[in-house]
Amino acid sequence: MKKILYTLLFSLCCFASMAQKAGPIRIYTDKDCYLAGEELWIKVCLDDEVIPGNAVSRVAYVEICDTAQVRAQGKIALNQGVGWACIQLPQTMHSGVYQLTAYTRYMRNWNTVSFPSKYVAVLNTLGASAEDNLFVNDSTAFQKEAGIVSRHPDMKGEKDVYGFREKVSLSWPEYLADAKDLTLSVVRKDCEARMPHPQSVLPVRMEGSRWTAECEGHIVNARVEGTDIPEALLAQLSCVGKEMKVFEGKNKDAGSFRFYTHGVNGQQDVVLSAVSNEGEAYRLKIETPFVELLPKRLPDLHCQFVDSVLVSRSVALQLSQAMPEAPLPQKMEELIYGQLPSKTYNLDEYVRFNIVKECIIEFVMGITIDTQGDKAVIRMLQEDSKKYNMFPVLVLIDGIAFYDHSEVLAYNAHRVHYIHQYRGNFALGETVYGGILSLITHRGTLPDMRINRDMQMVTYEFPQDRPAFEMPDYSNEEVRTSRKPDFRHTLYWNPSLEGKTKTEFYTSDLDGTYVATLEGVDNEGKKIELKWEFEVK
Repeated sequence: MKKILYTLLFSLCCFASMAQKAGPIRIYTDKDCYLAGEELWIKVCLDDEVIPGNAVSRVAYVEICDTAQVRAQGKIALNQGVGWACIQLPQTMHSGVYQLTAYTRYMRNWNTVSFPSKYVAVLNTLGASAEDNLFVNDSTAFQKEAGIVSRHPDMKGEKDVYGFREKVSLSWPEYLADAKDLTLSVVRKDCEARMPHPQSVLPVRMEGSRWTAECEGHIVNARVEGTDIPEALLAQLSCVGKEMKVFEGKNKDAGSFRFYTHGVNGQQDVVLSAVSNEGEAYRLKIETPFVELLPKRLPDLHCQFVDSVLVSRSVALQLSQAMPEAPLPQKMEELIYGQLPSKTYNLDEYVRFNIVKECIIEFVMGITIDTQGDKAVIRMLQEDSKKYNMFPVLVLIDGIAFYDHSEVLAYNAHRVHYIHQYRGNFALGETVYGGILSLITHRGTLPDMRINRDMQMVTYEFPQDRPAFEMPDYSNEEVRTSRKPDFRHTLYWNPSLEGKTKTEFYTSDLDGTYVATLEGVDNEGKKIELKWEFEVK
């Protein structure tokens, strides 16, 4: 009997140790309870021990869903198995518990029920819904506790109470400098939701799965619409902007292509094209890379909060969304295939002509406009032979390739800021071009240019590459005394604190109790979680 008990105990211990390592990805968020419309900051870290080979993946996918549908999605660029992103939660989300799931493309070779997940709570303060699954507990006890400032012996600040827009210096023990995944979030304490942890399941390899890891960058899958698709198609995906990002489609099967992109992040306007050898155009449709895994059931949301504090948080969120955003500066990348332009023309320094053809004839050296049939063809002079290249020039406008040079030559020259000239032969897929002529407009958005009938423009969300958490610097007196409101509910979020034992941040214009949470994993794989509370008055 004792042997049987020992055997059962040993089996349970082994199963428990396996269950602890069942998560191929560790997930960290800035908080557990959100308002509909807020931003969710997330960090993911791959664990190569659970699924060998998974750590080479360069992209992670995140889904936030209930039992009915996926409510928010995001792609995260990974560097050495670590990455983070900011996901905007829709204002239409109902109050309740949602499942947040993270995975890589390579993990789709295993059973999807083993994908790492966690529960997050969402409150919609703008209105009730029939989908709400919310049970509000008595907030009297929570209101009393909210005013209590507690100190953690291993993490502390300089004092317990701070004023508005005041610097907070936070430190933690030296032994945590060697910890992994060290992440710090500082969030206002105004809502507490009690939720269980999702049960982890050991990953099991699925028979016949052939999902390759995205070891270079995000793989975009697209399929040709319609029937009677020819075997030979030239498919391209180009990103609109001041950089050249053109990717050739690799034929996966009949009418299906893969674009192996790299170095592309965030939301982009992309141009898709698919042309047969006879010049007939076909439309491409991008396929979703998400699994869209819906949970069969979710726990009820039991929470407690202070009504007045939650109302002020909701009002602050609405006001911050109404504030105008500063336009992001656009950079201009001159490198193409690792080569700087042999000649650059800033058209703002020349007398303006009406069309690009007149500018090329008057200013651009080493270029000739030839005719081939009834179409104009731009050719570039070869420096070694002093003859014009037999291959046509690859002409780009804001990174998009235009093969009908007549349309480019007739383009409005007042829109163009720079003309970059690249000499030499360049191969794009199976086609060789005798040089590159890159036109960059002032806005970099392909203005007033009608794309060809064999092209289509769509907006696509590429992986986020470690966006910075925006926080004002109130060490500047002018910034500190400005009348621009600061309604940050998450005062600070730093997903990269490895090797550090202290940090600094500033409070906002919202008073209340704030909780600083430091999370990570020690060298033995054990979870680290330190908390410290302080007040802002």
